[in-house]
Amino acid sequence: MMVGDTFYVGLSARTNAEGIAQFAAILDRYGFACEQVPLEKVLHLKTGVNYLENGNLLVSGEFTDKPCFQGYHRVQIPEAEAYAANCIWVNGTVIVPEGYPAVKAAVEGLGYPVLTVDTSEFRKIDGGLSCLSLRF
Repeated sequence: MMVGDTFYVGLSARTNAEGIAQFAAILDRYGFACEQVPLEKVLHLKTGVNYLENGNLLVSGEFTDKPCFQGYHRVQIPEAEAYAANCIWVNGTVIVPEGYPAVKAAVEGLGYPVLTVDTSEFRKIDGGLSCLSLRF
């Protein structure tokens, strides 16, 4: 997850410390920082934390109290809507999964326009918005 000049990378069964160290070395050559974030309950970092620009993070579950995110404005997502913490900020608009009114209201409350999309079929296979997108 890129936040300014820092990349936060989840340490899990999918991405190990060696992989993170190699990525950090590449980033360092270009003036970027890398911070390892241990994951305890999820496979992917962005399952429970997403950066919406302007210092705002959506957080749920194990990410609500992670020390590495203390410097940001953290908007805690209720457990019942944790799936929708996986939103995507694109050109000032936040794409939010359809059917999660608390998340939609929270994002709108931060001043972002919201576009909701139906991800119900992807949720059945645990697919979130960040998993379903390619951005350049």
